[in-house]
Amino acid sequence: MTRLLKVSQAFSRAAKSYDCHALIQNFVAQRLAKKIFNQVDSSLGDVLEVGCGTGILSQHLASKAAFYVLTDISLALLQKAEEKVRNAQVIPLVVDGEHPCFTASFDLIISNLALHWFQDPKAALTRLTACLKPGGSLYISILGNNTFHEWRTASSLVEAPCGALDFITFGQLKNWLPLSGTRLVEEEWVTVKPANALEFLRSLKAMGGGVPHPGHRPLPYKIFKEVMDVYNQNPQVSCQILYGIYQRPEKMQEE
Repeated sequence: MTRLLKVSQAFSRAAKSYDCHALIQNFVAQRLAKKIFNQVDSSLGDVLEVGCGTGILSQHLASKAAFYVLTDISLALLQKAEEKVRNAQVIPLVVDGEHPCFTASFDLIISNLALHWFQDPKAALTRLTACLKPGGSLYISILGNNTFHEWRTASSLVEAPCGALDFITFGQLKNWLPLSGTRLVEEEWVTVKPANALEFLRSLKAMGGGVPHPGHRPLPYKIFKEVMDVYNQNPQVSCQILYGIYQRPEKMQEE
């Protein structure tokens, strides 16, 4: 089974439970929407959302768009999102956001906490920015490399390999946005406090986020228990949120 299919199936299985556990996704969606509305006075124009999930960001923006293409790799999640923003200008499509099948036809491209699931987010950003009209803007949020550092630290202390994804750094995101036009990367930290390691891991699975990084094998129970015991000494989940903003030049230039 390909990794793409594993991720798609994990999120599809989580469609019913996703919203109940998506505290950070909701918070970041509100922050991202605010950043967009601070720069746009009226209509958002033609919009592409990549990795819409259950429509947490979509419900803030869809009514402000002239045309809103709602995409996700999971049909089950896409259907949940469509229920929240169902209207004439919304077009739902099952699309692999890492390989978008669009021309330079969007005024705005947005994505909330999805790009870290891509196998090659750098190449994906290049493809997505190419889908912008001249003067169009890209707004994304993504988890940074220091996310889940408490779980990573617990794994390290017992010398166990950690299955958490290798998220990208602040510098990588900035360097991966095209040099032409205007680009900006901002950082924010969000922390939640689960009761224990089991609650943290179950919440991840309930949102489809339990797929480990490529090549990771499940730990033997004894070692896994040692990691949980260390984590439970101070159970919390710190997330480094990176916001990437890019505006394509009005006059097309070679990038």
